[in-house]
Amino acid sequence: MHFAYKLQSILTPMKYITVIALLLSAFSLNAQHNPDAILGKWESAEKNLIVEVYKQDDNFQARIVWFSNPGNMLPETDIKNPDKELRSREIVGMDVLSGLEYNAKQNRWVGGKIYDCTSGRTWDATVWLTSPNDLKVRGYYLVRWLGKTMLFTRVE
Repeated sequence: MHFAYKLQSILTPMKYITVIALLLSAFSLNAQHNPDAILGKWESAEKNLIVEVYKQDDNFQARIVWFSNPGNMLPETDIKNPDKELRSREIVGMDVLSGLEYNAKQNRWVGGKIYDCTSGRTWDATVWLTSPNDLKVRGYYLVRWLGKTMLFTRVE
């Protein structure tokens, strides 16, 4: 009888711990499948670029809010743009990512376009979170494995 009492006293706290762990994992899973989780400011791994992801209608977009230009190595305007009318627009404030839609099955933002102002080219894009504060952006041509992935960290 003494053994059964000790076993019951051990199992009761374990039940509570199990329930709490299940609730926390459910909240964590829900947070990971939040379409608005990518909203906010993100700094590139190279620490030379900050973009702000925002939502317009049901699409997610990003604009450059800051970039480092040591020694004025990069142009301040979009001089590589194939549209001559847009070559005088400033890099800061320019939309560089557009048309992303959240895909709940993949837990990714897909179907977007990313513009590279250093080359004047536009690529297909997909975005995903590896943690609440780490974002990956993949620009690619035709198929996802023909491209480049950029890493970003959330900025407060």
